[in-house]
Amino acid sequence: MALFKSNKEKTESATIKEIINTATIITKGTKITGDIVGNDTIHIDGDIEGSIKVNNIVVIGKSGTVNGNIQAQKVISSGTINGTIKCDELEVMEPSRVKERIDARKVEVKGKIEGDVICDGLIIEPKGFVEGRAQAKSIIVAGSLVGEVACDLLSTKPSGYIKGSMFVSNIANEGGKVEGSIGQYKTLLSDPKINEFTNQPSELEELLQESETETKSEAKLKK
Repeated sequence: MALFKSNKEKTESATIKEIINTATIITKGTKITGDIVGNDTIHIDGDIEGSIKVNNIVVIGKSGTVNGNIQAQKVISSGTINGTIKCDELEVMEPSRVKERIDARKVEVKGKIEGDVICDGLIIEPKGFVEGRAQAKSIIVAGSLVGEVACDLLSTKPSGYIKGSMFVSNIANEGGKVEGSIGQYKTLLSDPKINEFTNQPSELEELLQESETETKSEAKLKK
């Protein structure tokens, strides 16, 4: 049994406490049926049957459950989520369980994910477990990853375990266990072109729309 927490763990605990102190709290034993929309940080220790869309942080405690989609800047979960998560950063803490689909920039896993993950960077810590399809630019596995994997760089730490079909450009195995087939990189999951957090077109779409408008204008002038 550890008597002292690492500096990283102390920092994470302090950060979560600061978030909780300024959040709207849904206490344990409280059940809400319906969607939640707002700008405040929300801390959930109760049960939510519905979707959550906030322009801030969503924290789900160990006793918290969300059966619905979550859209936020950042999601920190120690509880249970059954639904699609769209955010910039996602932290799946121990003993959290997340099911369905994740669209994020950065995902760190210390608990369990079952479903699809699409992100820029996926980090699976020693006690973390991901089962399903994972697509990212970079995946670091110190825990377990089972299913289909597509990424530019797949890195396996000594405690890491990967089993399934891997479609990768580069592999860096630092002593982990890898079972399954390896092939050339290919896309497994569709990457949305709309920034669904703001419901606005992405920069790429805006450029395409501008280009199409200019082309139409030039065609009219030629006529």
